[in-house]
Amino acid sequence: MKAAKLTLAACTVCLLAACAGQPVRQTPPQTSIPVAPAPAPAPEAAPPASEPASAPQPDSWSRLRASFVLDDCNLNPRSKTWARRFTRDPSRLQEQLQDALPLLRYVQDAAERADVPGEFVLLPMIESGYEPGEPGRNGDPAGMWQIMPQTARAFGLTINRDYDGRLDPVASTQAVMKMLTAFHHDLHDWRLVDMAFNTGEYRMLGLLDGREQPSPDQPLHLPVGSITDNHLAKLMAMACIIRDPSRFEVELPQADEGNSLTLVQLSAAADLASAAKLAHMPLTRMRELNPGYRGKRMAADVPHHLLLPQANADDLLAAVAAMGSDALASAAGDASAATPRHHRRIARHKVREGESLLSIATRYHLDAGKLRVWNGLAASDDVHPGQMLRLTAPE
Repeated sequence: MKAAKLTLAACTVCLLAACAGQPVRQTPPQTSIPVAPAPAPAPEAAPPASEPASAPQPDSWSRLRASFVLDDCNLNPRSKTWARRFTRDPSRLQEQLQDALPLLRYVQDAAERADVPGEFVLLPMIESGYEPGEPGRNGDPAGMWQIMPQTARAFGLTINRDYDGRLDPVASTQAVMKMLTAFHHDLHDWRLVDMAFNTGEYRMLGLLDGREQPSPDQPLHLPVGSITDNHLAKLMAMACIIRDPSRFEVELPQADEGNSLTLVQLSAAADLASAAKLAHMPLTRMRELNPGYRGKRMAADVPHHLLLPQANADDLLAAVAAMGSDALASAAGDASAATPRHHRRIARHKVREGESLLSIATRYHLDAGKLRVWNGLAASDDVHPGQMLRLTAPE
């Protein structure tokens, strides 16, 4: 496995090499991660995990700590060593966590839905520094989870000239959650699951054959080699830092809610430049978040979805609902050429600071007069932040 982006670990090169020997589970391969078909022409945002509406929600780090199941640094002396190495430059680790936080929170939600412990949310920090576009060459592992090609296909990821599911943070995370859950079903110990992720499940099953199942509160003594031993130690060390950051003079970054990521399911293949224009975001940023798509346009036989910041997702959904899904298919990316159409979905826009009725109408290529009538506004065109405006005509 090629070197990961986490520069704090001096021995990462040795670690990542282990995944290259990972054997494939004998699970019948699927052609792609299942994506529910969208019957309506407009895309729809994926529903968030259900949460109690009445109680205040804890911050992401508190939630993550609450989902840990492994002892942080006490059972494995190597964990303490790696925790100190990772925090030799606390500011550098803080920067890496800040950069990773939007994707980390997305993975955290996926892990909670899959009932996978929070420690594994930190696994991409160990594998790639949370770089979703980390490429693989000549059969090497790739993506933020650093998945081998044969393992990817065994767990339903598509890899072809136009698309690499290992580089798709949505599809790859779905596959890894499936993988980790399957490993735990067979191994019954999340520490062994991490070792299996690094060295292969069948090797772990072979090492355990005839041995007494290790107790979760006792250190592991298995002949897995230093690379796999260190893989688990690094994951537990990272969890140790998150569990008690002040112990290592680390200040965990706070999430910017404006950068929270939302999955938008599309009803058909999209031209990426057109989607970026409708979402009001740079194409380069859209590609950074969705590096699985290798060309200018999504292929017909791969998943059609985009991971976007919440505000950009809202803009994309509203624009497509107002103008029709054909706006996504424009090879020229010229959204202004699309003709507004009426759809069953009622698109709405939440007014932001500094916006006017005219600027909102211009953004969505609508007539300001019609927008005023649809929303029952006075001739003054006054709108205020937080106000919801409908972008389609009433029935």
